[in-house]
Amino acid sequence: MRVLLGVLVVVSIGIFANSVMRYNALLEEQRELEEKLADYQEMKEELQELLNSDYDYEYIVKIAKEQLGLYFPDEEIFYNDRNE
Repeated sequence: MRVLLGVLVVVSIGIFANSVMRYNALLEEQRELEEKLADYQEMKEELQELLNSDYDYEYIVKIAKEQLGLYFPDEEIFYNDRNE
């Protein structure tokens, strides 16, 4: 009877330790997914702002510069590679 009780205690401790490790892994995964969700919500807001904006001259210039990397011929562009 004591052996059975000892085995039961050891198995219970093993199951508890496994559950705690799984819980911690799930908390880490939840944190990562919440960060991704925040990034996607920010991206959604930016895209919604672009979608709702008027298609005027400033909008076209902004998209050409940000998305396509286009600039005016007389525009001066400065690059900073010191941190790379």
